[in-house]
Amino acid sequence: MGHFAVQFARHLGAHVIATASAARHPWLKELGADETIDYTTTRFEDVVEDVDDVIDLVGDAHDRTSTRSLKVLRPGGLLVAVPSGVSPDLARAAEAAGARLTAYLVEPDGPTLTTIAGLIASGEVAVEVQETFPLEQVGTAHARVQAGRTRGKVVLTVTG
Repeated sequence: MGHFAVQFARHLGAHVIATASAARHPWLKELGADETIDYTTTRFEDVVEDVDDVIDLVGDAHDRTSTRSLKVLRPGGLLVAVPSGVSPDLARAAEAAGARLTAYLVEPDGPTLTTIAGLIASGEVAVEVQETFPLEQVGTAHARVQAGRTRGKVVLTVTG
C-alpha cells in the first residue's frame, strides 16, 4: 500500500514525506515523495512537525509508530492507522494530543476502483509487482509479505 499511498497523495496535491531505508529513497522520489527520511538513522518525529495527515502503515506493534506519529501532527491533524487499527490506548493518546484518528480498512468500492484504474491506465500511478506466486504457494507469498521487506506488491495467480 505504501507505494500507492505516496502516488495517491501526490496526485491529490499533497507534499509527501515518506519514511524508508536509504536504499528505497530514490524509488520513493520517483513515485512522487518530496522528502524522505531514513528510519534506520533518524526518528521521524525529530525532523517532522506540523503536518496535516499521517498515513501509518507500520502501527504501534513496531516501535510505537502510531503513537509517535501523533507528535508530528498539527492541532486537529489526522492519523490514519492502517495495520493495527485504533486501540483504546491510541485513541486516548490522540485525544490528549488534540489529533483526529481513524482506522482504515480496504473495502471494494466501484467508483474508487474505477478512478484508480484510470490513474494506472494513464500512467499517472505505477504498480510495482515484486513477485508473483501461483495460488498453490499462498503460504510462501504470505510469509514474504509478513516479513515486511517487499517493494511493491506480491501477486497470486489463479489458473483455471
